[in-house]
Amino acid sequence: MLTPEQCKSYQRDGYLLVPNLFSKEQLAPALEVAEQNAYGKSHEELNAEIDAHPEIAETLIRPKGRRNMGGPRAEFHDIPTGIDAIDRTLEHEPFLDALSQLLDTPDMHYHHGFVYTRSGRLDRGTPREPWQGFHIDWAKPLLPPHPEWQRYGHIQAWVYLTDSDADCAPVRVLPGAHSKMSELIRDPLGTEHASYRFDDIRELPFKFEPVTATGKTGTVLFYSSHMPHSAQAFANPRKQRAVLFYAVGRRDTSTWTLTEKRDIQERGRLRPFLTKTTARVRSLFGWPNPGDDFYTPETLHLIKNAYPEMDLSPYKEHRA
Repeated sequence: MLTPEQCKSYQRDGYLLVPNLFSKEQLAPALEVAEQNAYGKSHEELNAEIDAHPEIAETLIRPKGRRNMGGPRAEFHDIPTGIDAIDRTLEHEPFLDALSQLLDTPDMHYHHGFVYTRSGRLDRGTPREPWQGFHIDWAKPLLPPHPEWQRYGHIQAWVYLTDSDADCAPVRVLPGAHSKMSELIRDPLGTEHASYRFDDIRELPFKFEPVTATGKTGTVLFYSSHMPHSAQAFANPRKQRAVLFYAVGRRDTSTWTLTEKRDIQERGRLRPFLTKTTARVRSLFGWPNPGDDFYTPETLHLIKNAYPEMDLSPYKEHRA
């Protein structure tokens, strides 16, 4: 459970770093999968490959036919991935409890999640100056972020799979800016990618001091979707930054904040995940909680037909 001081800090600053929310040992299998997906090998082996064949770096910097979040050779980046070592991190109860506290509700809604892996040998396109590159990620087309930032926004959570030190491109945030979006947004319709970007934070009507969100493996960075943040360049190109990125909001405003439409491949990965996961995690994906009137003998029978290996006891027990 988060302390009252941590919750107040999040309300004031719009972000919160929680060390040791996961253990390094707990996340080691997820890091191994993320590296294999990103590079086809470990990150250490990738460095050795580029050392031996420097010419391949240019090809890997610009992979074709896929989004680059998962890595230059990635087969996937969306979570659920279909691989338990990554997908089941979402079941970690202290992580869910922290999200629930910061959103001020037990009824949460899963927006999307990514495996996000960057290598310093291949990283390009980061801002050149410390005042550049700040933006908020906003998925609701043609509507600006609501002034009630906590209720109508969502939380973005980065689970650090690797140490995010000052030399391996940690994210930077602007404490306090999350609550001033109505005074900072100049273009009410957003930009090309439905993001709001601030080309030079020195020109903003308020003075914000950027904070670098460093942390060890197992740290979680929580920040409001209203929080401007920016990438940094790698000071040590032989390092990487690997995180699991989750966006979670309140269920009662989930239609306003938008869930991305899931494609056929993602639905194919989601079905076995829903079969095995907990009732609490299923509720993030829109399932009613145990005890809801939705669960009648008829609907339980239909669910059993659709998910023959699912344990339905949590839903049956609340009907007894």
